Amino acid sequence: MMYEAVIAGGTFDRLHTGHKSFLDMAFKHGKKVFIGLTTQDMLRKTVRPEEIQPYEKREKVLEEYIKKYKKPYEITPIKDIFGFSTELEDSYAIVASKETKPTCETINKVRRTKGLKELKIIFVPFVYSEDCRVISSSRIRKEEIDEEGKVRIDYKITERLREELKTPVGKIFESDYDDYQFATDNLLSHIEKEKIKNVICVGDQVSHDLINSHYIPRNVIVDGKVMRRQLGIDEALLKLYSENFDLKNPPGLISRGAWQILKNALKTESLVSVKGEEDLLVFPVVLLAENKTAVVYGQPGRGKVLVEVNDDKKEELRKRLSEFDTVK
Repeated sequence: MMYEAVIAGGTFDRLHTGHKSFLDMAFKHGKKVFIGLTTQDMLRKTVRPEEIQPYEKREKVLEEYIKKYKKPYEITPIKDIFGFSTELEDSYAIVASKETKPTCETINKVRRTKGLKELKIIFVPFVYSEDCRVISSSRIRKEEIDEEGKVRIDYKITERLREELKTPVGKIFESDYDDYQFATDNLLSHIEKEKIKNVICVGDQVSHDLINSHYIPRNVIVDGKVMRRQLGIDEALLKLYSENFDLKNPPGLISRGAWQILKNALKTESLVSVKGEEDLLVFPVVLLAENKTAVVYGQPGRGKVLVEVNDDKKEELRKRLSEFDTVK
């Protein structure tokens, strides 16, 4: 739907792809766009303004980007969350993210008290960076990502998280040491019962166990080790997959280069050979995989874990990922 005008407000510090998606939506639905740009005075109430680019620079970068639309616009400095949005009398729309939607709802409450029509709220989905976390100016300022969302850090596991991860992040199929095949058979029965089409295995032992049971996972990610013992990657395993990817990932880390390689690998049936350790790659694999995919990994001394990929599970792992230490 097209509106006479759409309102878009924000700080727009270090203009990134999330901001651009936000502006794209405003110009898509508005014949004219009113942009409220936060001033340094307003920022003093919430963040350290010296960390934010000066108003004039943010305004200039904004203008450089939005001139491509060839539509009328106005950029107005705002000193509070309402800006001019509670004063405009015409019936307009306003763009909002999940983060700013509550503010837009408050704006509409104020408008109602003034006898003004409510603004139609146009929801703009978050844009995610290469590591599947939300792109934000704060992350760019910390040099975790760049404005396009490319990862600039390695994730390093903390001792607390290492302890927490001894608890499986999915459904566990316990081993029976009197019947080595017990966990694998139960796992495969579950895959068949739930009609899971795509399975990704992370780890040498679990990959070999499924393949030896005549089940070929769509993707396998292996480092040639079982229980830290270097065995090398089986040539027979390599021959099963026409697409092979090499990935460097040191122990205890999720390397910055892992995300793009895994993203490419998951587009097709493939094997990823890891130089280093593949243990923590369960995180990016779950975050990058399509919903309804199953990610399987081994839990030392217990059995095999199946993670059913869905939005809730991805959000859980995003939260845990944010608790990792980072290495630049």
